[in-house]
Amino acid sequence: MTAGIKEKITDYLNRGCERTVLAKKNIAASFAVKGLTLLISFILIPMTINYVNPERNGIWLTLYSLAFWLNMFDIGLGNGMKNRLAEARAQGNDLLARKYVSSAYAILGLICLGVALLFCLVNPFLDWIKILKTVPAVYAGEVSALIRIIFISFCLTFILNLLKQVIAADQRPAIASFIDMLGQLLTLAGIFILTKTVPPSLVSLGWVTGFAPVAVLLVAGIVLFNTRYRAWRPSFRFVDFRVAGNMMNLGVKFFIATCSSLLVMQSLPILIQRIAGPVEVTGFNVAFKIFSVALNIVGIIILPYWSSFTDAYAQNDYEWMRKNVRRLQQFFLSLLAVQVIVLVLSPVIYYLWINYWIKDSSNALDISFGVSASVCLFVCTLCWLNTCVYPLNGIGKVQLQVYSSIAEILLFIPAVWYFGKMWGMVGVILSPVAVYFPRMIWSPVQLRKLIRNEAAGIWNR
Repeated sequence: MTAGIKEKITDYLNRGCERTVLAKKNIAASFAVKGLTLLISFILIPMTINYVNPERNGIWLTLYSLAFWLNMFDIGLGNGMKNRLAEARAQGNDLLARKYVSSAYAILGLICLGVALLFCLVNPFLDWIKILKTVPAVYAGEVSALIRIIFISFCLTFILNLLKQVIAADQRPAIASFIDMLGQLLTLAGIFILTKTVPPSLVSLGWVTGFAPVAVLLVAGIVLFNTRYRAWRPSFRFVDFRVAGNMMNLGVKFFIATCSSLLVMQSLPILIQRIAGPVEVTGFNVAFKIFSVALNIVGIIILPYWSSFTDAYAQNDYEWMRKNVRRLQQFFLSLLAVQVIVLVLSPVIYYLWINYWIKDSSNALDISFGVSASVCLFVCTLCWLNTCVYPLNGIGKVQLQVYSSIAEILLFIPAVWYFGKMWGMVGVILSPVAVYFPRMIWSPVQLRKLIRNEAAGIWNR
């Protein structure tokens, strides 16, 4: 019986064209690896709260979100390189591919150096306790040290993460997922050791959470660029700013198109921190972690399709694109039913996952049903957008996203002010849902036009 099941699975994975088979195998492998990553992350949250308490944990999450803004300095170069590298790979042009990789690393290195110098000049004049507003002054020393640790680790991650875009261009995101899993595993081991050896400290937490992923990315880069991606290995000799311009043209569009997403995701903890305090940030993070399991599943399934759609569109394979878009959208509908069940069971999940393990009852989390429902709706919105936007990004038609992103950036803060004033923390969480609503309507329309080869004008840009 076991042999029969194994044979059926093998037959399913190997059925279809080469592009489809590669996508299926990476999705299957990513599910296994991401499952472990999610399990580790679920263990990490109660362990971290137990180590530093909900207040310190909220401070760490907020500063982590602030540091994430460094990703904006990528200006879309990583995604631009991914698409161009996928095209060079499809053409079998390893020399051009190596120029793309080398140039991208060189540009990001220069950007990172400039940002580091700017931080060194500005940081001595910043009062982080006033910036964070609701953080008690007793944490001033820890916050000051933590922001430096997070900044340094993010600068290194900023450059090293380019490896994941190289892997994605090779249509093997399962490898990138495995690297993320190892980083999480090392972080888990580090925090476990802290709980046994070091008193509660934001500084110790920062060193572990910041540099464990850096160590894994560094080793992975050395290994992969000397084995599988040896032909693409970055080198100063292959830095060519002319091909960099080719990446940047597309990359800047990706950057603007994703600006609103970055603004929303990294602003929410900061806004909640200023409105409700660090403990509520921890509550939001816990709720988001529960409901974002669906977002992770969508990501596992959709990520291999980015470069697959690049390849299919370059070869005018519209039938393949139509069939797979239908599958993705049908899968999304099934996820909605699962999210409703999770929402109903959320109070029980919070207790079994977090509060049951909290040693000090005063540190137990109280997450309202309203917060859970708003986070659920927010995550479902992101799932739907990813289902539509990732194929559009693979095809490279992102001009509408650029315009939409600019409008969303302009509307986000007024929406937060309006809905936050009406409904408090729940209103803040629902603000991006309102802002994203137009994109939820037009993105599937554009995708349908493109995969039917009927797009014209702005729909085809």
